[in-house]
Amino acid sequence: MSSRAFHSPQEPSCESAGEDERRNPLAVLRERTRTEHDAIERSLDLTSLTLTRDAYQRTLERFYGFYQPLERDLCEVFGLAQGEAHLAHREKTPWLAGDLLILRSEPQELPLCGDLPALDGMSSALGCMYVLEGASLGGQVISRHLRAHLGITPESGGRFFHAYGEETGAMWKAFGAVVRALVTTPEDQDRAVEAAATTFRTLRRWCERDETQ
Repeated sequence: MSSRAFHSPQEPSCESAGEDERRNPLAVLRERTRTEHDAIERSLDLTSLTLTRDAYQRTLERFYGFYQPLERDLCEVFGLAQGEAHLAHREKTPWLAGDLLILRSEPQELPLCGDLPALDGMSSALGCMYVLEGASLGGQVISRHLRAHLGITPESGGRFFHAYGEETGAMWKAFGAVVRALVTTPEDQDRAVEAAATTFRTLRRWCERDETQ
């Protein structure tokens, strides 16, 4: 069963919407990262009826080890962008840390991923963020499953997947508006796609790695 952890909302295709690729970067990202997106969906299984609290906690620990250094790098890029208010207040690491503490794990003692996407500018940073923001959308399904199957609520260790809650749709639309405004050329799209695909791939490998690594 797919976990839907990295939901990619359906964007109208460039052809059906009557737009060329330069006007629909979200559709381009969806179409050109489909293989890596599907691979991580198959790897994660957070909506399984056999999911245990221990398995859920291990997934959060892996996510923390990936998100913490990656969001640090994203902040360095976005710190150079003035006036992009829609990119603020999107850090997920504090939610992960809070969930782990509730679940009696110590986030500061966890290993951090060193194999991160290269973020060499705004387009690549937005491509990476496309993955993280898409995960917040998919997290709504997981959040409901955690509550029903494990009794885990946003207040008891499920804050990360709850994400923005009722504001999740609006936050995605605001992010999409920034992508459309800033990823405008074929070269921009190539950089965004490469960063998004690399983010999917490196996170999957990080989550699948052996515990001894």
